[in-house]
Amino acid sequence: NTLVDFRYTRKFRAERGKNGRGANCSGRGGDDVVLTVPIGTTVVDVASGDVIGDMVESGQRLLVAAGGDGGLGNTHFKSSTNRSPRQCTKGFAAEPREIRLELKVLADV
Repeated sequence: NTLVDFRYTRKFRAERGKNGRGANCSGRGGDDVVLTVPIGTTVVDVASGDVIGDMVESGQRLLVAAGGDGGLGNTHFKSSTNRSPRQCTKGFAAEPREIRLELKVLADV
């Protein structure tokens, strides 16, 4: 029922997308970071001060920043004139975002 788990670990980084490859392979998308917070936690964007979400029920999920998209493989660059392209693109970085977690005190009287 506290945010003590985040006291010493303050930076979390979602995974970057993997690079595209040959052999008809596109890059895999990066994994999102999942943080488990107690009920009553408010997620606030530090840059704008806007409330992103309010965790009010058990099991609720909120996407704050997504992991990076995977790169395009050689199949994406195929055309009628270039049937076996030798190019691909790199995976994309995860979305950067700075948030603040605020815990509302809930009490039964």
